[in-house]
Amino acid sequence: MRIALTFFSILRMPISDIIFCATEAEGADFEYISLAESFYRDASVLASAIASKTNKIKMGSSIYPISTRTPFQIAMASATLYELSNGRLGFIGLGTGYRDRIERYFGLKIENSRTRMKEYTEIIRGLLSADKEFSYRGKLFNFHDFPKLVPKPLSIPILFGSSGDKMLGLAGKIADGAILNSIGTPQYFKHAVSVVHESAKEAGRNPKPLEIAASIILSTADKVQDAIDAARHDVLFYVLYPELDPVIEKTPYIQRVSEIRKANANGDSKRAFSLVSDDMVQDLAIVGTPKECRIKVKTLYDYGITLPVIRVSVMPFKENERKEVFLRSIEALKQ
Repeated sequence: MRIALTFFSILRMPISDIIFCATEAEGADFEYISLAESFYRDASVLASAIASKTNKIKMGSSIYPISTRTPFQIAMASATLYELSNGRLGFIGLGTGYRDRIERYFGLKIENSRTRMKEYTEIIRGLLSADKEFSYRGKLFNFHDFPKLVPKPLSIPILFGSSGDKMLGLAGKIADGAILNSIGTPQYFKHAVSVVHESAKEAGRNPKPLEIAASIILSTADKVQDAIDAARHDVLFYVLYPELDPVIEKTPYIQRVSEIRKANANGDSKRAFSLVSDDMVQDLAIVGTPKECRIKVKTLYDYGITLPVIRVSVMPFKENERKEVFLRSIEALKQ
């Protein structure tokens, strides 16, 4: 069972606990640790810290927002992490990020998303594989003679983080795969995989080698209701973002999500939370006893997902309790 564990950048948890959980995931034969970045913590720095305390588990990013990092920063961070980890950087995940968050927190505009993603991909690949100075001319970037970045050319897979068909289609055309975003249903997973694969075929590419990862909320407890209640916070967090509409549109919860967003916009967070029903949580996340969660994770492969990326539900827990929540999930998925 190929599996990754993610630590998202807004995770309020001591870094020492994160590193400990990462070493436990390595001991449980997880294939990847994947670091997400939005604000608060730097994904590449944290990945370097984890790499220095582990020996075999591979590193990934899910994802770097391309609005807040230049392609040069991503390429340099990736080359550095590759060297520091002795070649254990398994993939680079790129995404546009959430519009509201990027514009509000960073004062940046998300524009020309697909063109920007295409050029980032070409530049990062060029910088990591060039055996001499690298130059590039595109619609958004135009530069000359960037100094040789790596002693030997690197071929590190680039995955696009997205939920929408247009970006998933672009992933099929030019990327090495995709990372789906944190909530999903069997219907959506099958659809997203089909979009990537069909787009790859249209571009004359073989879709079989493409990685289709899926970040997925996981909450496990001895009592199923406790697991549902913990995951409810994460489900609410994601359904508030319109970027997840491609997932919601393939569920019976379109009207419910509209009501949740309206309540939240009106400042009634308690009502918004109360509208996230048990069935929504069970449909959009993986919840249950450890045995049930393990079975549900295995089922993801049947939908075409090649790498589940586990996002452990810790929001209702205190910071000093979160390590144990992670460890319980790692134990449930131990190989």
